Amino acid sequence: MDSKPIARTAYLVATLHTAGVRLRERLTPTQAQRDERGASTLEIVFWAVALLLLAGIVYAALTAYINGKLPGIR
Repeated sequence: MDSKPIARTAYLVATLHTAGVRLRERLTPTQAQRDERGASTLEIVFWAVALLLLAGIVYAALTAYINGKLPGIR
């Protein structure tokens, strides 16, 4: 029995597999190639909510402090 046709078939399969993998890598952008400049809308919404909460906490703290000192002024 001659093993050369089997070896050639295995070589052909390996070559086609390698060519397919390389072609797929060229066609699909990698993580480093994707353009991710700027913030996403969801990120902007999270920052806006966080800043509003911070402003509310500062406002509540100042209001409580001032209302606590107000009876001492009169």
